[in-house]
Amino acid sequence: MKQLLMLALLSATLSAESFEAFLQIAVEKSPFLKASHLQIEQSTQEGSALTRYENPNLELEASYFNPDVGDGDIGYRAAYAQPIRLWGVGDNREDLADANVALAKANYTQTRAAFERDISLQYTAYAENDKMLVLALEELEIANNIYEISKARYEAGSISRGVMLQAKVDRNMVVARVQTLSLSKQRQYYNLLKNAGITEEITLDTEHTFAFMSSANAKNPELLQLDKRLKSAQANAEFNSNKIEWMSLVGEYEKEPSQDIFRFGASIPLAFFNTKTQEKQIATLEAKRSEMLNNNTQNQLDIEVKRLVFEAEALNKLQEIDEEILKDEEELLKMYESGYKIANINLLALQDAKSRLIETKERLIKIKIERDRNAIIQNYLQGNYND
Repeated sequence: MKQLLMLALLSATLSAESFEAFLQIAVEKSPFLKASHLQIEQSTQEGSALTRYENPNLELEASYFNPDVGDGDIGYRAAYAQPIRLWGVGDNREDLADANVALAKANYTQTRAAFERDISLQYTAYAENDKMLVLALEELEIANNIYEISKARYEAGSISRGVMLQAKVDRNMVVARVQTLSLSKQRQYYNLLKNAGITEEITLDTEHTFAFMSSANAKNPELLQLDKRLKSAQANAEFNSNKIEWMSLVGEYEKEPSQDIFRFGASIPLAFFNTKTQEKQIATLEAKRSEMLNNNTQNQLDIEVKRLVFEAEALNKLQEIDEEILKDEEELLKMYESGYKIANINLLALQDAKSRLIETKERLIKIKIERDRNAIIQNYLQGNYND
């Protein structure tokens, strides 16, 4: 039975998709990420709208002159006015447009990094369930072996029917656990596909191990986002410091029966009432708010990274201890199985040895999963998932 189980697992592993390939498919196909990426294009178009020039105004006018003496005559007038940005306003608009595009890119970077983090964490939940199911099948093999020994000894008259039934109940409880874990694994699998935005079923390898990837140039995506938000707010404050943005150059030609008139001039708004004081103050407050959030996030990040580093070291030590314990428990179980066959060991001692072995293997699975999750979160916080 064990050989058939291992063969089936090996066959599934060989045909399974790696996690890296699965994640790449998810990133490429995710409607959520595609919708988020459109914000960059939208911000680019909004920037173009912000920096474009105003349309000119053209006025055409016809006049009929009817003098008291003589025949009437026709005149006309044409006026052209072109709004012109004042010095420096165009640069402020371009700076604001560029800052908003940079913010949109930072928002997408954070969204994608969080997407990769979340899919990775959901994968670890699926992998943990899969490993627990494999372990339950291993436990079932042990429990079935104990039951077969008990049944043989009962038929030989060396143990009571109650002891044999106890071994049978223990085996059936493991069978029920296998079914429960199998159902849970399927739920985790479809939940993973749903959140990844993948509609087709993919056989997924569960042996992937996550490792922390140190990078000197990477930056926390949330800090990057806050930094670009601060620059956008600062650019907005600078833009709103312009009380007057436009003036108009005017040229006019007027044809009258007795004369031609040319006029040139400028139309300049006067900032008496609307001085944009409130807009500038709002933008300044937003810049201060972004700076404070940036500092707060940086402080939280430093503490969280320290915690994760300490946790990773503790998990490594726990793994070493449990691996040593496992070696002794495996040897002990083999001795107890042999002793139970010849009635030197009772059923309770054998089942206790089996339970402790399974518990140690369960701890090792949980430690492995916790180490993976620790690496995933560290990679996200350090900016290793940035696009």
